[in-house]
Amino acid sequence: MAVVGLFEPPNAASEIQIIAFATFGSITYGYCSAIIGSTLGQPSFLHYFGLDTANNAAALIGAINGLFQGGGLIGTLTFGAVADKFGRCKAMFLASILAIIGGGLQAASVRLAMYLVARFLTGLAIGGLVMLVPLWQSEVAPPHARGLLVGLHGVSILVGYSSSAWVGFGFFFVNADGAQWRPPLAIQCLPPLILACGVYFIPESPRWLIDNDQHERAEAVLQRIYADSSDPDNHAAKAEFAQIRAQVELERHLPSSWASLFTVPHYRKRALIGFTTLLAGQLTGTTVINNYGPSLYAALGHGASASLALSAGWLTEGLVCNAINAVLLDYVGRKWLMVTGLIGCAISLLGVSVMVALYGGTTNKGGNSAGVFFLYLHLTFYATCMDASTYVYGSEIWPTHLRGKGFAISCAGLFVGSLTLLEAAPTAFQTIGWRFYLIMMAFTIICAIIFALFFPETKGMT
Repeated sequence: MAVVGLFEPPNAASEIQIIAFATFGSITYGYCSAIIGSTLGQPSFLHYFGLDTANNAAALIGAINGLFQGGGLIGTLTFGAVADKFGRCKAMFLASILAIIGGGLQAASVRLAMYLVARFLTGLAIGGLVMLVPLWQSEVAPPHARGLLVGLHGVSILVGYSSSAWVGFGFFFVNADGAQWRPPLAIQCLPPLILACGVYFIPESPRWLIDNDQHERAEAVLQRIYADSSDPDNHAAKAEFAQIRAQVELERHLPSSWASLFTVPHYRKRALIGFTTLLAGQLTGTTVINNYGPSLYAALGHGASASLALSAGWLTEGLVCNAINAVLLDYVGRKWLMVTGLIGCAISLLGVSVMVALYGGTTNKGGNSAGVFFLYLHLTFYATCMDASTYVYGSEIWPTHLRGKGFAISCAGLFVGSLTLLEAAPTAFQTIGWRFYLIMMAFTIICAIIFALFFPETKGMT
């Protein structure tokens, strides 16, 4: 079957170039996930679907986010199995095609039901991509640089986030019917289209190739990855091939079924740690702030355009902080960096809740500005310490022969957390207001304690 990943060009490419291209999948996840934030901030979108007058608007908005995250949960588990059977590159190709279809249907939606179905389909796709990209990266990157290279996944997600926010802000000033929200939704098709066209030229995971007895292709891939003029005989590539092959032969005698993830005690522990790691990232409330940002800034006294601009600025700050996170991973490790991030997020959530409780709905500029400050501070801690770290850690915690299935379990935690909070948030903010920040703060503190007491460090592990 002459399809993605089966052709390896003769010219060597650097690891950075290879992995940077794969992050179009990460950008897809970021843009598709975040575009709903600015979309819900567009008055014409709310009016077109009747969300500005519906009595059950909070429930419908929750469903818009919930179906996307529910699709992501199903997608991450489904594509984990697809990646193990057919290869990482083919799975990325299929997820990209599904993302294109879902994004196109969103942009063309004429009924809310159609839009909800399209959101679910897009969720299936990004659930696959958010798991597949760092999985592939972790199997291609050498251990000494894995933190930095896989950390590009988190950075690229923020590229997608911030791009969607600025696109949404720019189209806010377009007055034609539907033009505020349809073009930004259509643009989400571009990153997966680029990935689908180019994934044919990136190498398949050498680990997967060896595991499927395609040794010649695996050697060719490793020679391409480790190409170095100072090593004309490819000693590094040959040593890596021998190590992976020996490891695969050893692991073929180990339990590797889906059931073994929950029946073998030390696998079950890894499943719990991986799931909790990505769950914790969502329980900090970062996705809530992202997806409902315009309404949160509006509650602090800002108009529609200013709220969209603040959301875009918030995500742009996250892009810078995420790049720092990718660098820090290989210097300070994973565990305590994440603990620091969780503590900082908890402090920030406390600050936001106090400011909203005291000054929300008032004209007190100082108090409302302080509320915005704490929202930005929250992202500073999350993006600098947590975002890229959770993906690296959730992948590294698994032995290589279970990484496809195991990382799917880890990513399931992301979507369970997102689904729970995003579905509840509209109603929660409507009924209990600022107290919802305290609930997220409590979750974050609990996660920080669990991380500090029970999670191992994985820095430098192979």
